[in-house]
Amino acid sequence: MSACETGLAQIKKNDDMIGLVRGFLYAGIPSVIASLWKVNDLATYKLMTDFYQFLSQNKGKAESLRLAQKEMISTAAFNHPFFWSAFNLNGFGE
Repeated sequence: MSACETGLAQIKKNDDMIGLVRGFLYAGIPSVIASLWKVNDLATYKLMTDFYQFLSQNKGKAESLRLAQKEMISTAAFNHPFFWSAFNLNGFGE
């Protein structure tokens, strides 16, 4: 989900985590990539484009995200962690 703060969750009084990612996982989606803070649109576009490019090469989800983040690090305009480290993989990385 390439939107802002989709990976954030709240812990309610009964200790259940409530959040968008948790909802997708409970619904049976095997994995979700979500962001932890407000993200830059252009950087997110590049990261997700690279992620899906690597995924189309039969690399696993975790590996594809890692490689896309490495591509961002090697790009002068987006090498700061703000641009690439907001996204994390939840669920299965295969």
